[in-house]
Amino acid sequence: MLSEKEKKVVREIDESREEIVELLRDFIGYKTISPRPQLDIDRSEHRDFTALACEILEELGFELDVWEVDPQKLENFPGSGVEPDKDLSDMPVVVGTRESSGDAKSLILNGHYDVVPAGKRKNWNHDPYGGEVVDDKVFGRGACDMKGGIVAMLKAIEFVERVGIDFDGDLTVELVPDEESGSMGTLSCCQRGYEADAAIIPEPTDMENILLAMRGNQCGSITVFGRAGHADNPQPHWRSGGAVNAITKSAKIIDCLKELEEDWRDRPDKKHRLLPSDTIVPTIIEGGDWLIKYPEEVEIEFDANFIGTENPREEIEEKVMTVAETDPWMKENPPEIEFYPWLYGAEVSEDEELVKTAKSVIRELFDTELKPTGTGSLTDAIHLINYSEIPTISVGPSHTGAHETNEYIEIEELIKTTKILALMVLRWCVFSQ
Repeated sequence: MLSEKEKKVVREIDESREEIVELLRDFIGYKTISPRPQLDIDRSEHRDFTALACEILEELGFELDVWEVDPQKLENFPGSGVEPDKDLSDMPVVVGTRESSGDAKSLILNGHYDVVPAGKRKNWNHDPYGGEVVDDKVFGRGACDMKGGIVAMLKAIEFVERVGIDFDGDLTVELVPDEESGSMGTLSCCQRGYEADAAIIPEPTDMENILLAMRGNQCGSITVFGRAGHADNPQPHWRSGGAVNAITKSAKIIDCLKELEEDWRDRPDKKHRLLPSDTIVPTIIEGGDWLIKYPEEVEIEFDANFIGTENPREEIEEKVMTVAETDPWMKENPPEIEFYPWLYGAEVSEDEELVKTAKSVIRELFDTELKPTGTGSLTDAIHLINYSEIPTISVGPSHTGAHETNEYIEIEELIKTTKILALMVLRWCVFSQ
């Protein structure tokens, strides 16, 4: 049953819907695109966004710690995902801390402000950076993933304060880049020493789910070799100097990756109550450089996701090389495999006190039972859970177009997420003593 103080906070949120929506519209206007080598992005957008976030946190009484991540200075270990050569300059991490002399528990609220590219403008019905409000929805890149969650975090704290409630536990807010492409922003926070009794990341979970488990990730590339030749001319056998089509050979490698995934799907050691079995998906293929020429090289990039912290790269390599051994050309000219930096999976027990608190908040607010769930992808929770050993959950809005065109968030779900976080903060940092 909600206390009178909690009811007061909820009423304040209901009466302030417009200002919550307006802050999200402002946030969407910043093109804080996650960095990748092939992308030409304007890093002033990241600086300007974090400058606004700093203003808000300072007004809320937080002490600020702002820095840029230098990947070469991060501790690099198996599963860390550290990419030493990645450029994260002008994409600051912002951490706000409020210490208390009380006896309540401490909490981290973490959110990533980087977003994936919008893609082709013509495929959007609304300006991807316009924050347009249509039919009680706010449209734009990052609306649900996860600038909506960041707005809910900041506004939840503000409304708790606005009704005159003091915090009795330490509260930390982390706003980070790079979640969409590496998770080094949050890893940097962990390695800088920020800790708490628990953490919440309001990633999209469809409101009725609580995210407790996520798979690890291993991406990489497989280069398949051929031999150049004129495509218009009949070719002798390759042992007699004839051309070899690298695209044809690469088809065998793609087929073997599918076979490996099917094997994983049926294996008992790849089963999990909350997660899908391991997967490996070819996602990018490049080959050939002239229309009338046998392609002499094909590169296949793949995305593999796996349960737990045991990386399946040895299985992947063994499968590819076993298939190559069955092809005379590839046996003598074997494919080359490159594994990119990888990220471990993570899981939180359903018995954690934070999980119980979240369930009670949702039950009392909306008469709904939260369902434990997992994600086939991963979030920054992996480092909070594995590196810092902080129980971390996600509860947030629906996956309405995340990473797709016409991304949006229902205004009602934005408001609900704000209420959830406000009451979680109250019960963890105020009433938990």
